[in-house]
Amino acid sequence: MQILIINNMNNVKLLSKILLVISRLLSLLYFLIFTYALITLVGRSGALNISKDGKFFEILIPLTRIPFLLGFYNQQYIWLEFLPIFLLYALFFLLLSYIFYVFAQDKLFTYKGYNYLRIFYVANFTVPLFMLLLTEFLAEASFDSWALVGMHILLGIFIYFMAAIFNQGLKLQNEQDLII
Repeated sequence: MQILIINNMNNVKLLSKILLVISRLLSLLYFLIFTYALITLVGRSGALNISKDGKFFEILIPLTRIPFLLGFYNQQYIWLEFLPIFLLYALFFLLLSYIFYVFAQDKLFTYKGYNYLRIFYVANFTVPLFMLLLTEFLAEASFDSWALVGMHILLGIFIYFMAAIFNQGLKLQNEQDLII
């Protein structure tokens, strides 16, 4: 039984390291998309096509004529709905990578790991809801937006429970360290 548990923890560490790299790459990708879209929209480069009636835009894949990002061409939408989503998901995947970092460590229950969990669940409770309410205040948010925020809140609840378990594990580990 002990060998099975050790192998499972080794599998968890390996998978966590892989997911850590993937989530960091996704964070970088979202940040690069944000940066590219920002430069294209602000600089009105050749990679930006605006529809004839001025209601829609498309951002092209660099050095091609292939549409990459599409949206409504009004300043409120661009600055409050379109661009922030890329920056927020860059932050989301960066924070998620720290969760995987926690599980990749040799010592599982640490204050640092507990704090990473806390930051992640607080961010999932507050940031998406704040952005949705801001969007709803300025324009009507879609049902999909509400569903997405609901998923983030559900993820936040799950990580909250995990953080509570980590906090308890941290206390037990500290007590055990004092006994030894």
